[in-house]
Amino acid sequence: MKAAFASLALAAALALAAPDASAAVQEFGPDNARFTLDVPEGWTATAKELGVQLEKNDHSTSFEVAIHPTGGKSGQEVADTLAKTLGFQCSKEGVSWLLTGEEDGIKIAVVVYVDEKEGKFMAVTMAGSDGEGMKQILGTLKDAPAK
Repeated sequence: MKAAFASLALAAALALAAPDASAAVQEFGPDNARFTLDVPEGWTATAKELGVQLEKNDHSTSFEVAIHPTGGKSGQEVADTLAKTLGFQCSKEGVSWLLTGEEDGIKIAVVVYVDEKEGKFMAVTMAGSDGEGMKQILGTLKDAPAK
């Protein structure tokens, strides 16, 4: 999934601001696709089976990373299926897909990177008002060190 993290970092090039000095690096994800990211002060991280959900403590913003199997689908098929399920618009952005939509008046963006060779895809979902906070977190997303 190394290319996924590089792709997301590139998609968020402006997001490469220095992480908050009080951020804590934590590891998440399924056993076959572990990753790390910085959890800034003022955010709460909840580990999920396939990744992590971070929520700003004032509940204004949510950020989620999840790794899923592709089920044998191509990248375009995965992106199209997600977009249809969510009712979002889908566009190809380099090696990733960007899904955009709105729910209850809140703008939501989902960046999808598909590794067809490994049969996995990563979905990074961002929603809420703290765009800078989400960019900061995205800029710290990395493969976990091999154990």
